[in-house]
Amino acid sequence: MSSVQSLLLVLLILSFSSPTLLWILPYKGWFNEVEGKENCPPCQEYHCPRVPRRCLAGRVKDRCNCCWECANMEGQLCDLPSQKPHYGTCREGLLCQVVAGYSEEPQCVCPTQENVCGTDRKTYKNICRLQDAVRTRKRVLSLAHTGPCQEAPLLISSPRDTVAVVGRSVLLGCEVSAQPTAEIEWRKEGMDRPLPGDHSHVIVQSRGGPQRHLGTGWLQIHQVKQRDAGLYTCRAWNMFGEVSGSARLHIIPPDSPQASQVTHHLVGVFDVSDDEDDLSREGPSGSHE
Repeated sequence: MSSVQSLLLVLLILSFSSPTLLWILPYKGWFNEVEGKENCPPCQEYHCPRVPRRCLAGRVKDRCNCCWECANMEGQLCDLPSQKPHYGTCREGLLCQVVAGYSEEPQCVCPTQENVCGTDRKTYKNICRLQDAVRTRKRVLSLAHTGPCQEAPLLISSPRDTVAVVGRSVLLGCEVSAQPTAEIEWRKEGMDRPLPGDHSHVIVQSRGGPQRHLGTGWLQIHQVKQRDAGLYTCRAWNMFGEVSGSARLHIIPPDSPQASQVTHHLVGVFDVSDDEDDLSREGPSGSHE
């Protein structure tokens, strides 16, 4: 087919507005390809729109290399070279591409997704996030090493002093941040080895999360007895150090005046409001009366 015939065919197609023809020629991408890049007029900088004083991702020149505009950060939508200007341009160091299985629209993507550690001892998702932190915080910050920062355990949530009623269940918990992830164990004052030992009514569980580098540990005692009273300690450690937090468990009889004030649900539960999962699924089982 000659170039003249091709041009006539395109003009013929464009002369129709039938939805059927829009189905034959996919709208996404095809429309932008037909439009092509806009024709760049002679650069007249005094006609350029005013750029905000503070651009989080810095400034870039528009596709005509004339006017300055705010650049887009990682995760923001962007314009491919074949598209009409709409979303804008990624900042230097980012790629504009379609992320398979995430979005049909192109977005700014960091070339590498490996975690990095900054000189502030904070782990960043990738080198681009570290660069964004340098730009937005305007502070001395650089790359310490690739991979997450290594750190001794830090106690995020400690077990709490708790009152439980004989025959009911109690749950103590702790959360620890560490890299590498910390090992977690529970001990009771006066015992020479970690729980549960030979206590069949005691369950110890731990898992990673809910957030990155966090570890969560639980100690659950079913149908508590008076002898279960005492001081319990959550201990966490890795190759860089260890940390611990303790709580005292008080046991009262069912006929105590204070018993009516103790919830019938699991008592001693630490704050899991930011957890990704329902404690009833991932943690120990529910209350046993």
